[in-house]
Amino acid sequence: MVKIEKDKPLPNHTRLDYYECYAKIILEKFFPNEYKNLQIADRPDLREPIRNIGIEVTSAIPKKDKEALALASQIPYLDKKEQKKRIGYLHKNGYEYTEFFMIHPIKYYSWLGLEYPDITKTFCSVFIDIVEKKLEKLNNGTYDLLSRYDLFVQSELYIEEWMPEKLLDKLILLSNMSKSYHFIYLLALNGLFVFDISLKSWTMIETGKKLWGLGELARNMVEAGEIND
Repeated sequence: MVKIEKDKPLPNHTRLDYYECYAKIILEKFFPNEYKNLQIADRPDLREPIRNIGIEVTSAIPKKDKEALALASQIPYLDKKEQKKRIGYLHKNGYEYTEFFMIHPIKYYSWLGLEYPDITKTFCSVFIDIVEKKLEKLNNGTYDLLSRYDLFVQSELYIEEWMPEKLLDKLILLSNMSKSYHFIYLLALNGLFVFDISLKSWTMIETGKKLWGLGELARNMVEAGEIND
């Protein structure tokens, strides 16, 4: 059993994965008719046992951003000297830390002419790449045999108005395999994007304040998992 200190960052290794718990809570909250009593599992990460649905949970957050987020989460618990040192390190690497949030380096792209650029040449490439890798994993026989597979991707992306349609086109192209995900969810900074690969459609659900408190619920699940281990 891993010791978890109240009001301090979670340890790196716990019996239940925080992001899987967070995905479970979000899916059950926003899609109560689709997902009920999701179970934490493996290959894939979440299971809906009645309808035999599996959901793989992953992240499209680059390694550098993950490291910065981890460093920032520890700052409130350091002494003043170490706080100053940590904040300076983040600033040197393009991150602006404040008491309430952290601003990431600006993500940008460029194009010529009137047409939007190739979606794979934008900052959305990190999302596309992870979907491609997960599709390969789905088709190499490592998942349990289930009736349906979905994919949930957490990110720090801000999806611009023109991007979802281009993303859908790319996801449909990538999904031309013997096995594919029915729904691909992208949790972005400006909403929860739902790509229905079978119907070739997408929608966006505004999240905003609806996400408040869900992170705490996910943490509570992780803590309970250690107590009940």
